[in-house]
Amino acid sequence: MNVDPVQASAAGIERQTPEKKVPVTPSSQGAPSGDVPKTEITETQYTPAPSVIPEHEVKLQLDTSSDMVVYQILDKQSGALVLQVPSAQQIRNIQQTQELLQRIAARSETSL
Repeated sequence: MNVDPVQASAAGIERQTPEKKVPVTPSSQGAPSGDVPKTEITETQYTPAPSVIPEHEVKLQLDTSSDMVVYQILDKQSGALVLQVPSAQQIRNIQQTQELLQRIAARSETSL
């Protein structure tokens, strides 16, 4: 199986940054003297915005009680859990199901 590397930005998607208006004064060489009002020309200037893409850390753990691999996605800055697969509730449900199956198997062995 081949996996090609993913580029950092998606094609056709650009992030626009807030515009800053910078006043530009016109040159006075070609302007006649007199009562001509001065016009102000503004030039749009784009500045790059800081990256707001959250950085995450992937953590893999082996749950020994159920022999499952648990994937956790953690926020790098705060260490908070962003996503866990399977969830804690799913792990509890699997453990309860395994215990129930063991009790059923033990009953069928005693009745033989």
